[in-house]
Amino acid sequence: MSDHEQAKTLYVCVNRRFGMGTPSCAMRGSEKIMSMIKEELNKRGLSFPIEKIMCLGQCPKGPAMRIAPGGEFFLEARKDKVDEIVDWIEANMGE
Repeated sequence: MSDHEQAKTLYVCVNRRFGMGTPSCAMRGSEKIMSMIKEELNKRGLSFPIEKIMCLGQCPKGPAMRIAPGGEFFLEARKDKVDEIVDWIEANMGE
């Protein structure tokens, strides 16, 4: 990786919006899903940076996560998508 290239990171939205009918990633369990992803990465012996971010602009489709730089979004990333997300990370870690 050259000096100008940034390592890929999984950013997990943890924004908590309050109000009736106001969707948010945190209220839909994004922090729990993030923990599950970390656990699955550990089970597979993989290391990949994961960071919290306050908003990805995808509230209606949350929990939202994004691999950046590069742009891969994982929307509606609930517990049934943990394997899919970790599979993607495993397949694309070297890029």
